[in-house]
Amino acid sequence: MTDTLATPSTTGARWRDLRDWLRLVDGAGELRVVRGADSESDIGHITEMLDHTENSPCVLFDGIPGFQDGYRVAVNTQGTLKRQAITLGLDPATVTHDSLMGRWREILRGFEPIPPRTVADGPILQHVQRGDEVDLTKFPAPIWHDKDGGRFIGTASVNLIPDPDSDWINAGTYRNQVFDAKNLGIWISPGKHGRMLREKWFARGQRCPIVVLVGHDPLIFMAACAEGILYGQSEFGWLGGVRGEPLDVISGEVTGLPIPASAEIALEGYMEPGELHLEGPYGEWMGYYVSGSPQTPVVHVERVYRRTDPIILGCPQGKPPHEDNRFLAYLKSALAWDQLEKAGVPNVRGVWMPPVGGNRLMTIVAIEQSYPGHARQAGLIASQCAAAVYMGRYVVVVDDDIDIANMDDVLWAMTTRVDPLRDIEIISGAYSGPLDAALPPDDRATSSRAIIDATRPYAWKDRFAEPIVTIEQARRTRQLWSWILDAAGASDRPGVGFGALRPSD
Repeated sequence: MTDTLATPSTTGARWRDLRDWLRLVDGAGELRVVRGADSESDIGHITEMLDHTENSPCVLFDGIPGFQDGYRVAVNTQGTLKRQAITLGLDPATVTHDSLMGRWREILRGFEPIPPRTVADGPILQHVQRGDEVDLTKFPAPIWHDKDGGRFIGTASVNLIPDPDSDWINAGTYRNQVFDAKNLGIWISPGKHGRMLREKWFARGQRCPIVVLVGHDPLIFMAACAEGILYGQSEFGWLGGVRGEPLDVISGEVTGLPIPASAEIALEGYMEPGELHLEGPYGEWMGYYVSGSPQTPVVHVERVYRRTDPIILGCPQGKPPHEDNRFLAYLKSALAWDQLEKAGVPNVRGVWMPPVGGNRLMTIVAIEQSYPGHARQAGLIASQCAAAVYMGRYVVVVDDDIDIANMDDVLWAMTTRVDPLRDIEIISGAYSGPLDAALPPDDRATSSRAIIDATRPYAWKDRFAEPIVTIEQARRTRQLWSWILDAAGASDRPGVGFGALRPSD
């Protein structure tokens, strides 16, 4: 094999591409290489295990039976705080929940996008297949779930679709099934930016240009699935602003669309208006086969760009929490927090969209109550802000003495400070979609929201019962005494650990 994991760049960038990133992750002890796992079941089953095991490693599958040696699949790339820290240039050895959230807050304050920079060459051009050379079946796209309708090469994919009326190019994560050697599926939920742009092309009777990235660095994937990035805003420009330097891109031969120069695999072509193909089923993000086998447009692939020994980036959906829930919890929470403040909600002390709720089904907002109705204002706006509106279910507003990243603490507030008749408000007609398993299959366009005010009632909050334990006290105790919980650490302390009892005991 050649060009497997490149040496990290020394030009000032933290890392240059997925291979640089993997090398840094390996150096932090967070990478495992697995050889011989098959793509029909093993890779999917192992990925599900990783998703539902706290602090599990990133895995790079190599030597996949039935495929060319060196064609690889990477999964669970950002499933831990340490790996997210590497993505954002933080120290993985010292990163905490608060420091990671603080980094996102710092990035979003006064945010300025940096447009991509077009270059003439890059690793993505190491191999270019055209015409009869195009063969998507050469890639080890896994069958991620047992009852999936086929191989999905795009689960962490980035689908680039241009606006026919402007220079905006949307980058969105939509699932992509391999139909045959030259054709892909693309399923996009109603209301998503990529679908809106595609329909513009089709309404004019024109074919829609598209590039599908199926191997790329984790920050590109993060930008494409953030959801809080506004209509008309370039995800590549947003990524440049986060990174602090422009993304280098080459121009596609067929569409002219920008393709990241250091991507692993890019598929370029068109979608024809009126052409549909049976797609799916596919195990979706709530943990159900909920979308059936719809008729979807077809992506006709005219060019395949790939690096030597290419790596598919995989992030299959499933029962929450899965990998993207773990890293999107920070990004989407920070985006929602920023949007709440820009909407005029004062004294927001925290926002958390917990992974177990798929970063959509629950939004928790902590405030320092400042006036009557403050909690209701925060809850209603949080339910409809761009980062949280799609397929939301519950918004819980709590006082700032609640640790919103601790679900035990949040549930304590809900069960001890909420009077259901007084503190739960239901609104209807909110933005939902066809993946919502709780709604009737034929009527999933909109849904309801529960706004739960789990704060101490403002009118008599100063007379509310005093809590036994405060956040500050609990954190201080853990800072001083958490070594007791660590068997290895405890054994190094005099008189502590197994065998420390007196003989007379």
